Amino acid sequence: MPTITDIETYIVANPWKPWVFVRVETDAGVHGIAEATTHSKSRTVVEAFDEMAGYFIGADPFDTERLLLEAYRNEWYSANLINTTVISAIDTACWDIKGKLLDRPVYELLGGAVNGTALRAYANGWYTDTRGEPARFGEAAERVIADGYDALKFDPFGNAWERMDRTRRNRAVETVAAVRDAVGPDVDLLIEGHGRFTPGAAVELARDLEPYDPTWFEEPCPADNLDGLRRVAERSRVPIATGERLMGKHAFADLLTQTDVDIIQPDLVNTGGVTEGKKIAAMAEAEHVSFAPHNPQGPVATAVCAHVCATTPNFMIQEVFEDYDVDWKGDLLDDPIEIENGTLHVPSGPGLGVDLDLNAVREHAYTGANAEPMNLFEAGWETRSMGADE
Repeated sequence: MPTITDIETYIVANPWKPWVFVRVETDAGVHGIAEATTHSKSRTVVEAFDEMAGYFIGADPFDTERLLLEAYRNEWYSANLINTTVISAIDTACWDIKGKLLDRPVYELLGGAVNGTALRAYANGWYTDTRGEPARFGEAAERVIADGYDALKFDPFGNAWERMDRTRRNRAVETVAAVRDAVGPDVDLLIEGHGRFTPGAAVELARDLEPYDPTWFEEPCPADNLDGLRRVAERSRVPIATGERLMGKHAFADLLTQTDVDIIQPDLVNTGGVTEGKKIAAMAEAEHVSFAPHNPQGPVATAVCAHVCATTPNFMIQEVFEDYDVDWKGDLLDDPIEIENGTLHVPSGPGLGVDLDLNAVREHAYTGANAEPMNLFEAGWETRSMGADE
């Protein structure tokens, strides 16, 4: 029986937010990797691994259900970002270990690639030079399509909160119109709301966006108000996507039973890992709701999403930043994630099929001052520097 012997954490200075990577060691000579990135509080997450290590050190990495249960049950205040991010990483690393010991990729252990191993992806992070100008959004979107993508996501609402005055609202709609005009009718436009609006304002915006045929309106209002989200989903003719800030299957059960959202977007790095992610996807499948994981994270998270999505019947499309991020992102892995013409290729090696290049990870180490979490309610947030650790 293999046993977990140690947990190592690494923080990398990415300008969106510091990435947290995890390496779980065993006495079988095999290790597993994972990611534990949150929007902020990276050092708090790292400290939590030490505080929660007693659940995991000495455990069998094949006991993923027991580890998930005990971390949820015993922590008491368990469904919070820090706790669920820790268990997500341990769970994911255990699946990586299982795959390596059994010499099989994770997607095979999860039931096989029902969607194949080439998954449709959409681009994010491509708008950093647009300066909030509709014409520049259109020009940048054309470059994304030239790179082979047929779906892209963006937030046209600046740093809005709750409501927008008529001038700003018209400019946001003008931005969407410019992107639609630039890319034509056959490209999916995914409009990001970042939880900015009141339910009433969100419904008004959905009506404004409708002529430009967006594929979804994402997180139109804060995640703490399911009743408001229900009202938006009922009144919007644009499909509603949400779920990135929900922790665990219980929160998603409420979302699925109390609203009529069309797409759920769990972040597998934060909501419980591979094991919980599959349960959440299955609940959505039973409601005929699509599954499109949130993923503005590092490269390990992208690999995790690829394996889970390949095995999920109600998978829709996967978010990626790989082509529009720091140019050293691929260096962090021994074998970079492959995205070709908007298609995410699932790594085929044992486990997750990727491993950390610790030399590159250390080269870009977070010092506490060389990267700060992005504030989405600060003017110009979308133009953040891409050279945070230089």
